[in-house]
Amino acid sequence: MPPPPSPSPSPAPCGMAITITITIGSYAEANKLPNGKCIMSDPISAGGHSWRIAFYPNGDLITGTNGIVMSLFLLMDDAGVAADEEAVNVKFSFTIRDDGGGSSVLITGEVAAAFSCQWNAQGFEHFLSRECLEKLTVIESDRFEIRCDLTIYPAGSPQPGPSVAKAEPLLSSTMAAPPPASTEPPVIGPKVPRLVRARSSPALGRHTELGRLHATKEGADVEIEVCGKVFAAHKTVLAARSPVFREDFFGPAKEKDTSFVRIGDMRPEVFEALLNYMYTDSLPDQMAMSNSLERKGAVLLAEDLLVAADRYGVKGLKSLIEDKLCSHVSVSTVLLMLELAEKHQCCKVKKKCLGFIGSGANARAVVAGNDFENLARSCPSVVKDVIMEILDTREERSKRLVNICIYAFCFILPFLVFAVFNKQ
Repeated sequence: MPPPPSPSPSPAPCGMAITITITIGSYAEANKLPNGKCIMSDPISAGGHSWRIAFYPNGDLITGTNGIVMSLFLLMDDAGVAADEEAVNVKFSFTIRDDGGGSSVLITGEVAAAFSCQWNAQGFEHFLSRECLEKLTVIESDRFEIRCDLTIYPAGSPQPGPSVAKAEPLLSSTMAAPPPASTEPPVIGPKVPRLVRARSSPALGRHTELGRLHATKEGADVEIEVCGKVFAAHKTVLAARSPVFREDFFGPAKEKDTSFVRIGDMRPEVFEALLNYMYTDSLPDQMAMSNSLERKGAVLLAEDLLVAADRYGVKGLKSLIEDKLCSHVSVSTVLLMLELAEKHQCCKVKKKCLGFIGSGANARAVVAGNDFENLARSCPSVVKDVIMEILDTREERSKRLVNICIYAFCFILPFLVFAVFNKQ
């Protein structure tokens, strides 16, 4: 009797593929963030959830790396809201490449992981040492892009391979591979630390839980009215993030009833963005800057948000806004950003804007618009900086052209002399 036919393997589940990117506008500035502080990408919705990249330039809080290595995670930042849902199975990998979609210089192995309320963030606590990252060519320009290629599988589908524990870094064409027989991890000049088992970051989990409280208003014990719009919040969260609120709610001069606060000199959308940052350490969706109209609106929101951050002593928000603005400088927004930078001492944004104006054909396009006249009226001091940047750039360009002509002449002259003597 012939043996029964073996069951055919079940087909691989089909998933939804998306790409998330985050631009590190200044590696030098990112390095100033303390251990446990991260830079997050804008959220992208896919598969019924919101996804972000979280990059810790000096490592997350619990690894004890103290800035020796960097941490990199993929975050499902609405996991706390969806606590009763099934785990979400995904595959993902990270790529570091030149800003603007240039060549890749580091690609991780593909990681398979299940995201849930308990495991809302997966990635690499020991992603790459600072020493090794600073040897990559992308660091020379002080800007680079982190990309996450993510595939989300339907609920109930089996977890796709490979397993998380086997995730290893792959090498791009710019990196040297170790000998085939070696069991050592790949190297980039000096040895690159092995990428460790993916796990969730408690720091990200804390932000997610606070984000859930912000979304559900569960346990809210104070109402804040801002120009007619009421926001529910938690005194302890606000007090932990702002010394002004701490004094208002728990200081010796606090009001007898602290369950209601009225703010009459701030736009509701600005306070909403401030509240969002205090709960999640991220900027709101209104600052996505995906098109020209959104960029202008985001710059105006950023200016009011900088004022609010100073007023309430919210640390870290100014640096986050500056990074966001620096990565979205364009002809339509550069003068608005320059005015904002001058008013609020945002040196990084000012330097970025002046460099943008001085490069290529940007100067003519920027000066030709009506915004330049408005800038001259509202902030005349910065117009001098713009003019000096344009003149310095042209002078530098002229010097380079003269040098090229001199080198070319010195190179061609011997051939001309040789040709003349040969004819004689």
